[in-house]
Parts: sequence; structure tokens; C-alpha cells
Amino acid sequence: MKHGVALVGPPLAICIGLFATGAPISRSIIRIALYLMKFLGFFRLARQITRHGLRIICYHGFAVAEEYKYRSTLFIRDDFFRKRVEYLKRERYPILPLRDALDALAAGRLPPCATVITMDDGWRGVHTVGLPIIRELEIPVTVYVTTYYVENPMPVFTVTVSYLFWRATPQLVHLPRGIGTFDLECEAAKAEEAAQNFGAALPPGDRLEFLKELAVALDISFYDIESQHLFEVMDEQQLRDLAAAGVDIQLHSHRHQWPLYDREMVESEIAENRRFLQRAVSYPLEHFCYPSGVYGLHQAEWLAELGVKSATTIDPGLNYSHTSRFALRRLVDGGPVSDIEFAAEMTGFMELVRLLRRRLRAARDMTARWRVYRDKGRPSSTPTESRP
Repeated sequence: MKHGVALVGPPLAICIGLFATGAPISRSIIRIALYLMKFLGFFRLARQITRHGLRIICYHGFAVAEEYKYRSTLFIRDDFFRKRVEYLKRERYPILPLRDALDALAAGRLPPCATVITMDDGWRGVHTVGLPIIRELEIPVTVYVTTYYVENPMPVFTVTVSYLFWRATPQLVHLPRGIGTFDLECEAAKAEEAAQNFGAALPPGDRLEFLKELAVALDISFYDIESQHLFEVMDEQQLRDLAAAGVDIQLHSHRHQWPLYDREMVESEIAENRRFLQRAVSYPLEHFCYPSGVYGLHQAEWLAELGVKSATTIDPGLNYSHTSRFALRRLVDGGPVSDIEFAAEMTGFMELVRLLRRRLRAARDMTARWRVYRDKGRPSSTPTESRP
């Protein structure tokens, strides 16, 4: 026994130290450490400790072609998603509809390690690629849908511009409409920012034409983007198909814009979003996802008055009875997330790591404050002139 402890002790101490510090560590080292922690039984222990926490997984779109090579978190492959769901079923993570999970969480009757699957934005691939898998595997899914591009059918501007520059080869380019000339070898980020800013001010029809002109300038076929329906969101009929199949359609703002302190704009984003989505669904639209994860806790009151009952973030972690329903945490999954990293999140091991880090940080802060307080109470070491 002592010999076994002597063998396991040093690597275990190193692993705990790696996770507890919060300092930048290469991903390969983290994965090796996670495999060791799983081998030593820490994943199983973490799952037991965190069993009352609701797991909410965040996905975005499905790749309809090879756009997963461009952003593998934004666009996942169908086999990647299938593998994840098979893992959840094999490891006995109950997959619940969002509404049911939140009701059970409030009532204290959530099954151990209950899990919800969500998808953001309403990308076209959720219908063409994801829906057949969702039907086949018979799993509940909530899709948060933005509606500006439902109203204005075209590739999503910001993502398409970024993709065009990602595809472009380093060269000297003359961007359309007098934006300027840039050397993509060293000015790619500056050129993309200029194109994004210029197009943001254009009306939808002109914005589409600008995208085509930009593709010509960067020597990329825009026909391929249009013919494959890259970077498009679902249309109204596809949203109806999802709702008819039992997929839960919910709110995600109209323009994918979310100011922190402009209440009037927040109310407008929700109202327009709800008005468009009500064409496709017959049930209440009362659950929301913050665009790009931007939110403030003061917005809970605003959302509640707008008839919203929950809001999800992209803050990592699990959700408990005391978690604000307007700051629900999610596990963002996608191509860069390895199997062992996904398992570490789902078992709750990383939740315990984050808790340990917070406590160590609090202890360090308390120690620092105590030192400041102690030093203030010390007599000055500078000699003073004595007075008669």
C-alpha cells in the first residue's frame, strides 16, 4: 500500500497543482493530466459530488460542407455530434427538455447528472444535417434563433466576411468601394476590420452585393458559398419543420445585438425576435440565450418583465437550485474539445477545479489584504527628530 501511494502521490500532486494554479498550460499537458485523474478515479468521484448540478451543453451549427475547417466550434460535423450523444446515453446522462429540466431543478427533483442540449443562432445546418440525427436518436433539443437573417435571407455578413479573409491567400488586395489597399501578409486583421465596419452600415440588399464584390477582390468564388448555402440561417418553413418535429425553438434576439444598459433596445430585440418566431411556433417563447454571451445581472428584471423565464450564458459550469435562472451556465462544446475534456466537464471534475481555483484566489486576496492591514499598523521605520 505504501509503495502504491509513493508511486501515485507525486504525479497526483503535480496534477492537482496544474489545475489549481490557473496559469497558462499547453492543452496537450492538460489532456495528459486529465487522463491520469480519470484513471485514479477522480472523474467518478466528481460525478457523485456534482450529481445535483444541471448540465447544459451549448452547440451552434452543423457543417453543411467543410466550414468546420474554418470554425470547428461554430460548425460541428454530424459524426462529432452523434458521438457526443452516444457518449451521454452510454454513460447514463439523462437528456431532458429545457423546460422540464428547469422545472425539476426548481422543485428539487432533478435526476442525477441531468443534461440539456442547446444550439445557438438557428443555422441552416441544424435543419438539413442535425434534424435527421435528432429524430433518429430521439433526443430533446432547444434551438435559440436570431431572426434578422430569417427576415433578410442571405449569408450572415460578419461570419462570411471573416471566412473570406480566412480563405484569402496573402497578397496585396484592393478592397471594393474605396475602402483601401492592404497587404494581407501583415494587414489581414486591419483589412477585415475595415470591411466589417463598412458593411455593417449597409442595408441588407447592398450588403449582399458588397459581399460578392469582396469575394471577387479576394479571389474567392462566392458562387460556392451561395450554392452550398454556407453561413445561412433557417427560413420560416425550416423553423416550422423543427417545431413540428418537437425541437424547442426559443429566443436569441433579432439582430444578435445585446447592449448592457440600453433597456429600450433590449426590449426591441426581444419583441422583434418573438414576433418573427411566433410565425413558426404555437407555444410560449419564454426562454432566451444571450448573444455572444454578453449579459448583466441587472437585466434579469428587464427580461422577467418581458415574459422571459430563463436565460443562458456561455459561462462554464453547472447549475444548481441557487443559480440565477437568468445566468444559466453552459458547457460550450465543439471541434477543439477533446473526448477527455468533454468527459471532465460532464463528470463535474472541471467544476470542482474551478471551485478550487476560486477558493485559492479568495485565500490569496485575503492574505494580501491582511498583509496591507498589518503593514499599516506597523510603526514607521524612519527615525523622527526628538523634540525637547
